[in-house]
Order: sequence, then C-alpha cells, then structure tokens
Amino acid sequence: MFSRKSRLTKKQKNKKEDYQFTGNLYEDIRVVKDLFGNTSDLTIRYIGSDEDSSIAVLYLDSLVARESIEEYVIGELNDNYNQEQNEAKNIKEINFSTIKKEVTSSIKESITYLLQGYSLVLIDKQTKGIALDTAGGERRQVSESNVETVVRGPRESFNESLKTNIGLVRRRLHTHKLKVHEIKIGELSQTPVAILGIEDVVKPEMFEEVKQRLEKIEIDGILDSLYLEEIIEDPNGYTPFPTIFNSERPDRIAAGLLEGRIAILSEGTPGTLLVPATIGLFMTSNEDYYQRYDFASFLKMLRGFAFFLSIVLPGFYVALLTYHQEMIPTPLLIALTGQREGVPFAIAVEVLFMEITFEILREAGLRLPKTIGAAVSIVGGLVLGQAAVEAGLVGQATVITVSLTAISSFTTPSYNLAISARLLRFALIALSAVLGAFGLIFGLILIYIHLTTLRSFGVPYLTPIVPFHKDNWGDLFIRMPWWAMRERPNEVAGENQDRMSDADNNHLNRRQKK
Repeated sequence: MFSRKSRLTKKQKNKKEDYQFTGNLYEDIRVVKDLFGNTSDLTIRYIGSDEDSSIAVLYLDSLVARESIEEYVIGELNDNYNQEQNEAKNIKEINFSTIKKEVTSSIKESITYLLQGYSLVLIDKQTKGIALDTAGGERRQVSESNVETVVRGPRESFNESLKTNIGLVRRRLHTHKLKVHEIKIGELSQTPVAILGIEDVVKPEMFEEVKQRLEKIEIDGILDSLYLEEIIEDPNGYTPFPTIFNSERPDRIAAGLLEGRIAILSEGTPGTLLVPATIGLFMTSNEDYYQRYDFASFLKMLRGFAFFLSIVLPGFYVALLTYHQEMIPTPLLIALTGQREGVPFAIAVEVLFMEITFEILREAGLRLPKTIGAAVSIVGGLVLGQAAVEAGLVGQATVITVSLTAISSFTTPSYNLAISARLLRFALIALSAVLGAFGLIFGLILIYIHLTTLRSFGVPYLTPIVPFHKDNWGDLFIRMPWWAMRERPNEVAGENQDRMSDADNNHLNRRQKK
C-alpha cells in the first residue's frame, strides 16, 4: 500500500512538472505552490491588488538579493502596470535591467530558475513567464586559504560561489582561449559544475573525455567536489593514492591550466579539481614558483626526502631492531637496548601503539575548535609520550622515530598524498615485523609497481619518470629557472607545447652566445 502510494505521488508530480503555463495567473501560481509544498521561503508578490492583480513576482527569499528585486523587478513592473485598466504590457515589451533574463513557458524550467535564485514574473493572459537573475544572499567572501599557505605569493582562495571562482581564474588568465563549459549534476541538487580549459593548450580529446564522464553521472546530489572525484577517476581498482588533484588556490589552478590540464569547479565548495594529475603535481608546493629556483630546488628535494621518510622510517626502525641488530653500531645498540630494558612489548607493537596514539591526537586536533585544537595535540603528544616512556611502555628511541615520521609527513604539500603515506606506513610496519628488511623492500617494490599501473585520464601517474621524458625533469625533483623550462609537460599538453619561444627568450640567448 505504501509503495503504491509513493509511485502514484511521483507520477502525479512528474505530470505537474510537465505542465505548461495556461495564461490563468492564479492557476499557474497554484501549480507552483503545490510543487513546492507551500514552503515558507517561497514569496509571491502581486503588483496592485492581491485579489484582482494581473501580474505577480515569485522568488525564493533565501536565494535572492532583495535589493535587486526591489530596484530592477518591482520598480520596472510598477512603471509598466496600468492601475486603471488593471493590466500590464506584453512581457516581451518590458525592459528589465537585470544582468540576465530568460523566457520560460513550462513549470519545470521555471522551478529550475527559481532554485538558482531567479525571480519569476507571471502575467495574466500570457502563456510565457520571464525569469530574472536576482541571485544573492549571504556568501563567504574571498579570503586567504587556511590549508595551502604561502610566505610569498597571492593570498586569494576560492569560496563556495561558482561565478566568483571562475572570475578568480579569469583575472589571472586574460585570454579568450580560456573556455568554460557549464553543466548541472544531481537530480535533486542540480549543482552547477564548470569545466575549464585553454584552447590549443589542452588536448581536445581529453576535454571531451572529462565532459562525457561528468555528463554520465546520475546521482541525487553533489555537495562537494569529492563526489565528482571518486566517480570520474580512472578505474584503477583500489589505490590509496589520489589520482585527481584538489586545490583551493586560483593561482595553482591557473598554473595547471597553462600546462594543459583541465579544471573542474563546483558550486558550493572551494575545492577545485585538476586533471590529469601526476605524482609530481602532488609533490609541488605553490611557493616553488615564487622563490628563486636554487632555494626552491633545495626545498623540493627536502620535501621528497621527508615524504620518503614518512613512509619508510617506522618500518625501517622495526626491521633494524627486530632482525638486523648487527647493522647498528655497537655503542648505539647498547644505548637502544638499555632504553628498552623493562619494556614488555615487541618493537612492532611499540611503534604501532605510538603511531595509533599520534593519529588519534591528530584527529582530535582537527575536530576541536581552532583555539584549543593545536594546544591539545601538542600538549597531548608531549604528555603521553613522556608518560609512556616513564611507565616503561615504550622506549625513548621509539618516541623519537614516530615524532620524526609525523613531522616529515607535515612537509607533504598535498594533504591527500600525506594521507596515502599514513596508510602505507602501517602496511610497511607489518611487513617489516614479519620479514625484516626483505619485507620492507618487498613492500616498496609493490608500491612502485602499483604506481606504474595508475592512470589519471589516461596519463601515466609517474610521468615523466615512466614513461621517460627528459625534457620535463627540470620541474620534477628540482625546479629549473623559468628560462630553462620552455616546454609544457609532454603527456599533458596539446598542440601548443611551447611555453616560451627562443626568439623572445633574450636571457637564454645571451647564455647560449657565451
């Protein structure tokens, strides 16, 4: 009985959505109100008397800018409304001053416009309405990113408004070749999503592939870019590594577009996706291009080494003290053995205990209010570490190893890649506890083989390492000066591979002459 009633209600609703305006003002308004279920924020304003008015304005109060409605809609209608004859001009003859206006004749189209912040104007005896762009309401202003911070460089970050985010990208790329394609995803949310790419720089077939994957999505709603990320990524099976890059910084997205990548922006979230993504993109910081190339190269190598430490160090420590004590210098071995005297657990159990404890503290620091989150995580780590050592549960060297691993993980520019390192760390600890150094090396080989099989929209994840492109190595482990990076990434860019021409590169020409 219940399911049958639900199907009938849905059928009746679909019938109402296919309803075309009849020209009977009050009947058309009744159908709109029935579809919304008399929701409290649906506002209906009549021009003239409510009882016998021939014109009405409908809008959702929570999605519009009231100032725009008063100035550009109500004001214009009052000027074109004949109080004596109780009628208005033909709707096409009224010159509204809003930025965008659309003529609509069906309830389905009108509902879509209302849900986007438009105002709907209906006039009696006219079978067409007009939707006026009056979207507004309170939105978060453009501010500095709290996640991707820099010492030198732009401070702007994306917010939750799609139009604002597109504008932030266009302000950095003043070219007509920047193409924007918008679609709506989500049966219930109807979330606007924009695809950005630079003509000639991006591969046309890749741009079409992104469009097709997004258009095939059938889901109730999209509330964050992660919904899109997990649905459209390549079918690589399960992988802990992110294959789609995510950023809140317009300058980072603009730099990716200049390399031939494609940006995916979504309404309601500051997180913008960038495809295709390679391992080098996740290891690159925003600030690498805002510092001198020599210092930036040093920082890139330091981050790469720290990322490797964050994966390998705990497993290496477990393998060394469990199976390969002969590799440790005698004085150091004596000191480590003395520290562990009276500890009841094996090395692997110690490390796992401290790693899990630190993960709990890190999660607690994120969930607590900012004013006390950092203090709790730092003080909690110090207190628990010291208490564990004094209680004889863990050795001092174990606390040092886990702390160095945690600090190393913080140097990874991409938060998603740092999460991958945290997961792999536990797997390598388990292999090292069972097989020692052989297990650690075996685990690293498996990770490398897995990375070689990953693809991001058809582009190998380890490019330019595998496949090998020597011309792109200048921006991988180090950062070459700008005059030396004349070409875009081979696997990513389209027809226009040249980032800088030799004829215009006077600095490079002078160097070649010398």
